[in-house]
Amino acid sequence: MKNRRRNRRKNRRNRTAYSGSFPAAGTVVLFGVLGSCWLLGKSVLAEEAEQYEPPRLVISELESGTSWYQDPPEVKIIHMDPDTVTRYLIRTPSGKETEGELQIKSEETEAPDETEMPEEPAESEGEEAPEGSEMAGETEMSEEPAEPEGEEAPEEPETTGEEEPPEEPETSEEAGIDNTQVEPVTEVLSREIWEEGENYLLVWMEKIEDGTEVYREEQKIRLDESMPGKVSFTCRDPAGGYFSSPTKIEVRVSDKFSGVREIICTAGNRRKRIEGGHGTFEIPLGFAGKITAHAVDNSGREGPGSESSWICCEDEAPLINMYSGQEEGVWNDGAVTVRLEVCEPGEKYGFSSGLKSVTYYVNGQAEGRKEYPDGSTVCSDSLSFPVDETSQNGEEIQIMAHALDRAGNTSVRMGKVFIDTKAPVISIKGIRDAAITGEDTVIEVSVSEENILSEGKVRIFRTTPGEEKKEVTDMTLEPRDRSGQVFKKEMHLQESGIYECIVTAADAAGHEAAENITFTIDHDSPVIKYVEQMNGANIRFFQWNYGREEMIQDLTEYSYVMYLNGNPYFSGDLVTEEGEKLLEVRAEDTAGNVSFAEAAFTVDHTPPVIHWGGSENGGKYDGSAILSLWVDGTGERIRELHINRERQKISADSRVFQYEITESGQYTVDVKADDLAGNETVEQISFEVREQSGFAGSVIEPVRRIFSGNREKREVQEENVYDGGALAVLAAIGAAVVVCAFYTFYKRQKGAA
Repeated sequence: MKNRRRNRRKNRRNRTAYSGSFPAAGTVVLFGVLGSCWLLGKSVLAEEAEQYEPPRLVISELESGTSWYQDPPEVKIIHMDPDTVTRYLIRTPSGKETEGELQIKSEETEAPDETEMPEEPAESEGEEAPEGSEMAGETEMSEEPAEPEGEEAPEEPETTGEEEPPEEPETSEEAGIDNTQVEPVTEVLSREIWEEGENYLLVWMEKIEDGTEVYREEQKIRLDESMPGKVSFTCRDPAGGYFSSPTKIEVRVSDKFSGVREIICTAGNRRKRIEGGHGTFEIPLGFAGKITAHAVDNSGREGPGSESSWICCEDEAPLINMYSGQEEGVWNDGAVTVRLEVCEPGEKYGFSSGLKSVTYYVNGQAEGRKEYPDGSTVCSDSLSFPVDETSQNGEEIQIMAHALDRAGNTSVRMGKVFIDTKAPVISIKGIRDAAITGEDTVIEVSVSEENILSEGKVRIFRTTPGEEKKEVTDMTLEPRDRSGQVFKKEMHLQESGIYECIVTAADAAGHEAAENITFTIDHDSPVIKYVEQMNGANIRFFQWNYGREEMIQDLTEYSYVMYLNGNPYFSGDLVTEEGEKLLEVRAEDTAGNVSFAEAAFTVDHTPPVIHWGGSENGGKYDGSAILSLWVDGTGERIRELHINRERQKISADSRVFQYEITESGQYTVDVKADDLAGNETVEQISFEVREQSGFAGSVIEPVRRIFSGNREKREVQEENVYDGGALAVLAAIGAAVVVCAFYTFYKRQKGAA
């Protein structure tokens, strides 16, 4: 048994021997080779392959005439040589790589207690080893790639210490003939590995003992599971799919992976195959319908069907009939109505593309056009149009009708009429309608008539700035000759106002014409109102509420701006900030006249302060009381004063009031003060004046109050006296002097006694 195994290894080594040594280039990096391989086929190291059984690649067959699969193919790798290992590498279009190897397991492990086992009879290599032995492992088929193994392990050394038995006679094994039947190892690659596009499969075989490559095969697995795209149709298409001559339709389609093999086009009973993804399909005259097409890719898969838009190819022109209501050459004294009848005969092919438009011309100028909407097929129509031009110098008016069908076929019909319906032509030069000017104006009025002018008149009215309207010109135009009449008249206008110029004319045929324009001559600047009345005013707040037309007057349109203390101000804005203000207004009319206005005023909304002296609210005074009050603000005054509801007489601009009340009783004083801005202050105080008992109380106290009052105030302010109070004060002073003298004398007499 041991010798048999030893001989088997020897035979295997002998099979690997061949003339020459294996080149060092056998270990070249495989991926570089894979990237440069462009053709399908096998690259076999022939000299090595003669001694080894190469692996087999079993790949699903392709459809005839194609190199692409529609569905992922089944790929099997069958490894059949026990002395080699088959490796493979798969690279997909996305760059994903899958590796694997296949190897027939060899009997390298000795069974336990081998020396005690009875020697088995020689068995052929094709016999199946007992279950559990190494031979069973060698022939076992593996569906999954085997784990990479190193080189064959060296022979195990003898452990018995006994000498080898004498060699047996040479058998078929020793003669180099291996009769062992080896079970091949097969791996079926998963269909999920393959991606759409070109997948590269590289299979190579190496000797187990030294890794020398002895076989190589490369394959491209092309997979296209997607349908081609839809076929698109392109043509010069100037008329939406209608043609008047044979035309070519361009078809185009793309396929993502395998490419387009052909496009199959069908038009009526015609069918055409176009190689590749781009080509043309010719449409002959007499065709009306749609083209259908679909693509077939290189895997044989058909794409979805496509249908072109409607195509109509015909060259039969429309027919036109023209009617004017009069025989040719007869003059018409009014507008003529021309009637057109247009139709598509459709006799040549049994169909027509339909009318697209009808255009009619008068003296070479397009007067009208009728278009027929897309999507409809109108084969006949009738339309009318008026001709109201006037013949010149006896010449006819040319009428032309042009019909166009959808295929581009055209027809033209000519006619002529004689008409004299044109009214005289009026022209006013020198100024345009609605113009505004600040300068003197010269206008020229002209009237022309190709035949006879029977009447012409020019009238001009002027509206003054005061809105008074009067006529300034009334003239009649006279003919200069019979063949062609031209009337001209110049007028010089200087005064400011709004002018209206009316020109009327009539020819011998009774046709009338009229023209009128309105313009303005404005030498005056805009008038700004209400601003100056604000100058020097004192107001509690400022808000300009005059409207545009109310504030500024002018003959023409104008623009204006307002500024308050140098800042833009807009009408209606409320200003309450106190202080001196300057309002400025600038206006400019359309004629360029400019005017300015300004006003300075004061905003004051603080009411006056009433100052009291001598008497206080709620005070009680013996014998008499001094009533003193005043205001000291700019523009302030005491407007009203009531004592016990009796109005006191004060001057209109009184600022101070002072009076002594000597009569006992209850007193209520009401005071109203205001300023120039209209601010008011109303105050009230109440006090009581009581009688003072004894001689000193009735005589000395009134005198004391008079002389001890606010002397400084009386010196600098105006004093208002109540009902002859000045005489009473003087009398009181005199009486006080007498009383004082008498009292002094009395004291002295009493002291002497």
